[in-house]
Amino acid sequence: MANWVVVGTGALGTLWALGLQRAQHTVQIYARQAEGANITLSRTYDQTTESATFPVIQSASEAPADAVWLIIVKAWQLEPLLTDLQLPRRQPVIISHNGMGAADAMLSEFVSVYDLVTTHGAWRQSRTHSLHAGLGQSWFGLRHAKEQEDETLRTIPAPPWFSDLAAALPPLHWCDDIELKRWEKLAINCAINPLATLANGVNGVLRDEIYAPKLRAICEEIANLNPKLDADQLLTQVREVIRNTAGNYCSMLQDKHAKRPTEIDFLNGFVCREGERKNVATRTNCELAEQITALTCPQ
Repeated sequence: MANWVVVGTGALGTLWALGLQRAQHTVQIYARQAEGANITLSRTYDQTTESATFPVIQSASEAPADAVWLIIVKAWQLEPLLTDLQLPRRQPVIISHNGMGAADAMLSEFVSVYDLVTTHGAWRQSRTHSLHAGLGQSWFGLRHAKEQEDETLRTIPAPPWFSDLAAALPPLHWCDDIELKRWEKLAINCAINPLATLANGVNGVLRDEIYAPKLRAICEEIANLNPKLDADQLLTQVREVIRNTAGNYCSMLQDKHAKRPTEIDFLNGFVCREGERKNVATRTNCELAEQITALTCPQ
């Protein structure tokens, strides 16, 4: 069994930490500014609450040398976090956040970077308690695995500790092309987060036909950036998530209300920059990025 360090005790970090502990794995929580030697985390799902206490570490040197680092933070937190951690570049790291383009240059120095994409619905009710609002599924894979020039290396085997992670919060699927899943999740977040935030309402408001043209435009612009994507399929996924999370407030709106930075630069902002780089029109995404920035970062 692997040793695990979970970084980020938001809603999803809490779910994974509790799942790993439930599966009898050794789990530490990294917190640079810890209030004690231990932290108790809890989650509620379907009126049942579970909790567990974890040892807290404040530096990478306190973790076992063979530890797997599961990093679940906001996109804008990732680069300063990695700078603080100073992990050995051979350390396996698992990254999970909304959007794309966070700390890419720094992560390219690591030998093994894995991405985790999930559809589990969860939100934090307090600093240490999270509500598991809806069951989902997750995908996991080696970043840039498809960039291998040797065809024999294109089917990448899962690491030996994959089963540990899969048992913690099933179902978890090993994915040879995790980048595609990241783009699909990007499209979903780019469609729902800014529009629901501007509407100042739950995701379900986006079922109104007034939003249909923008939802389609967002998906079409993103599909034009990646030949593996299909705009109609993206739009179907977006509408499914809107339906399944109709009563939920998106993370961007929660960040706005809490006066925290949003992830807009790594969502529609990333799409806008990719459009400029590839000379592809992304007007709708750029406009939304500007509107959210103006709304959440007043001059």
